[in-house]
Amino acid sequence: MTAIIDDSCQNAFKDVLKDQFLEKIYNGFIDDAILPVLKDVMAYAHDIVDVLERSNQSPAVACGPGCSYCCHSQIHVLPIEALLILSFINERFTEKQILLLMDRIEQRLQRTRGKSLGILFSVKDELPCIFLENGMCSIYQVRPFICRAWNSMDSSLCKKIFNSGNFDDEIESSSARNFVFESSRSFFADFGRQLKLETVSFEMTRAVFNCLKTTDPLPLWLSGQDILNVNTHDEPAASSRVDSSGEHQFFEADSDKTVQTLPVSREQEYIDYFYGKYKSRLAGYASAGNHSQVLSFVFQNVFGSSIGVIALNEVVSPNRTVHIHHLSAFVLQSGNGTLMLLELCRKADCFNVRLSADPAFSPNEKFSHRDFKVLSTWYEQFGFKGDSALCRMPRQG
Repeated sequence: MTAIIDDSCQNAFKDVLKDQFLEKIYNGFIDDAILPVLKDVMAYAHDIVDVLERSNQSPAVACGPGCSYCCHSQIHVLPIEALLILSFINERFTEKQILLLMDRIEQRLQRTRGKSLGILFSVKDELPCIFLENGMCSIYQVRPFICRAWNSMDSSLCKKIFNSGNFDDEIESSSARNFVFESSRSFFADFGRQLKLETVSFEMTRAVFNCLKTTDPLPLWLSGQDILNVNTHDEPAASSRVDSSGEHQFFEADSDKTVQTLPVSREQEYIDYFYGKYKSRLAGYASAGNHSQVLSFVFQNVFGSSIGVIALNEVVSPNRTVHIHHLSAFVLQSGNGTLMLLELCRKADCFNVRLSADPAFSPNEKFSHRDFKVLSTWYEQFGFKGDSALCRMPRQG
């Protein structure tokens, strides 16, 4: 019997999660510290399940150590789940373990490429999860939500179906576990979509492979780039090269020739990220001279509510810079400027770009010299330095 989750109940539970973790999740996304928050939500979901099972409001499952029949399936993970697994690998696995893992990944990818689900099920005993070792999960603490949601009330039935070769058979499972963990997973997917991040799930082996082959995938993902839906070295792909000026030049893979497109600087990519993220609330644009364009748009919080206006443009000089022209929420006492500048700075670190600002400018006609000192001091808290026009260097690591 397959449990059916009612949409209204799921939405109500996600509202509970939002109330519990909204501030943590938002700050986590902005501070590149979302993975600890993900673990907090996983632990919170487990606490709920434990209470339900201890109080007999939900039956206990038959799953336990050494029972790994379901660990021969093709599961899909969200980008954030793949990143949590990668973080665990980097922290806990030895160099030898990582090399062995890569070998298992490449063997599995070769075995599964182009095969239908029916064919894969027929050889499932030859395709254990890449993290299954001696019948145990080597990443159990950070296993994906779907692994937490999959469960059985009868382990003998799991064995019978595994050996029968009939993948249409159903296994009775815990509706409470399905509901809680699937709702939690959907909650993170919803947040990712709100923040214009990659949220499409990928088969776990390919997802982990792409993360392992990418340098610092977490900041790339948080900057709005795809980390799972990408080509890797074992497939024909377009490649990106960086020249000595720090500009990206993109080349299309072709057996006979290489086609070069116009270079795009990191600074312009940074501006394009914010423009793309908030273009639905576009306020307009203006010329800044020297063929430079100032993009102004309405900044939003995670609820989609407007909290201030931003204008950015690339300053083409020996030291390329993205200049912050004005943020109307930065008028003292408005309360939203910190959120806005925090995200601008964190993303500047991801894109490795310099920021400049002129605190002498303010949309407030009553702006005074005292306000200038206070605002300059406020900018300095975010790493801006200078006597008049302030500059912030990107932070590494």
